[in-house]
This record gives sequence, structure tokens and C-alpha cells, in this order.
Amino acid sequence: MAEADAVSEVPLELILARNLVSILSLAAFVVDSDGDVVFFNEAAAEVSGTRFEETGSLTRGEWNRELGPFDEHGRPIPYDELPLAIAAREGRPAYGRFHIRTDTGGLIEIEAGAVPLLGPDGYHGAMVVLWPLERTGQSTGAREG
Repeated sequence: MAEADAVSEVPLELILARNLVSILSLAAFVVDSDGDVVFFNEAAAEVSGTRFEETGSLTRGEWNRELGPFDEHGRPIPYDELPLAIAAREGRPAYGRFHIRTDTGGLIEIEAGAVPLLGPDGYHGAMVVLWPLERTGQSTGAREG
């Protein structure tokens, strides 16, 4: 019974975001309102070198230590400057560019977009999509503009 109660406490917005992220071909993850990673997809697993089923949820501190975000010299970037923090703080989508550590220990530059997950009772977390730029030496997607 306690397990059913725990499931019912998960906001619908997080459940729906997890379902969407699971079918994306781009690396993506879902964070809750505390900034903890509650799910990441197979494409993100390819970048990180570990599957969600192996790690389970990760605190913001665990995620930041292992993967980043980092500047081009490998120094941690303050959370408040990230698209995720802007999405949480301002309740709007945000975009940024920074580096993350790969499964091989190297740094790659990525572009990231964070979309807040808002419900009738407020902010529940965010969905973040990553576009690696350096794996192949060039952008992985076409841009309009």
C-alpha cells in the first residue's frame, strides 16, 4: 500500500515528461522540483556511459560531480547560471551552452534547452534536452535562422 501511495505522490507532469523523454532520440532528462534527476533516456545514457536502470534517481550534486556542467577548462559552472535554474526560477524555457563529461572522461560541448513542468499548483520540475556539439566535431542538427 505504501508503494501505491508513493506513486500517487509523483506529479502527473513528471510522469508525462518521463514518457516523452523515453521516446526522444536526443539525450534528455527529467528533474523534479528539487533539481534531482528522476529519469534520463537511452541517448543520455550513451553520453554518460550508464543507464538509468543502473543508477536510479540522482541528486543534483551527484549529477553535477559526475557529468557537469563545466566550462571549457573543466571548472564547474554555478547552478544559477544554467538553463535548468532559469526554467525553475522564472518558469520559462531557457537555453545555454556548456560542457559535460562523457563516459570516457573527456569534455564535450553541448547546447541544452530546459522546459519547466508547470501544473495547476505550480512548478514540478523540468525537462532538459542536450545537443552534443563535439562528438563528431560539428553540430548534430540543422538550425534555422
